[in-house]
Amino acid sequence: MNLDKKVPDFLKLLVVNNNREWFNDNKDLFLEAKALFEDFIQAQIVEISKFDSQVKDLSVKDCSFRIYRDLRFSKDKTPYKIHFSAYMARGGRKSQWSGYYTHVEPDMNIIAGGLHHPEKSVLDRVRRKIYTQPETFKKIINNSAFKTNFPKIYGEQLKSAPRGYDKNFKDLYLIRFKSYDFFHYIDDEELVSDGFFEKSIQLFKLLYPLNNYFNLGS
Repeated sequence: MNLDKKVPDFLKLLVVNNNREWFNDNKDLFLEAKALFEDFIQAQIVEISKFDSQVKDLSVKDCSFRIYRDLRFSKDKTPYKIHFSAYMARGGRKSQWSGYYTHVEPDMNIIAGGLHHPEKSVLDRVRRKIYTQPETFKKIINNSAFKTNFPKIYGEQLKSAPRGYDKNFKDLYLIRFKSYDFFHYIDDEELVSDGFFEKSIQLFKLLYPLNNYFNLGS
């Protein structure tokens, strides 16, 4: 299944016309692009559920983020996000479980996984697991196929050991993160290529051991 070119084409128009008047005048373009993106996400959910049972009961509605921005506390008053995105994890888009993320944005397309800004209790649990099982975690993230496609952990880090942890822990850098995000960037041309859907599923399969490690026993 291909991602229809109408999805990124709409977003490119929105980048330069991010105002309510244009959006309302072109609502049909938005609704068409939204529906095509959601079809793509539905297909991803079906495939992910074949190897990760935690996502099998999810709907697209559970996972997809709204395009309307919350302007209450933002200096940027543009009313719309310039991307479509979905987070596929137990509980859907607001989940605190480690999961799978698809993000479509001009020049910033991402297939990702892990934990993005987890709540304190979740972060504490994950840090404790890495602290007590570091070799398992390192084996996952240093696997050659994983490392090639997800070469680093993205996320803000503490400058020193988290409170309650030994500052001499040999893998201290692994528990200093506040997020455990793993990104694979897709260029605009590949995004609408014949092989992108299959590649996205293969990338999610690589992320499954990581997500299982974070979620198992939780």
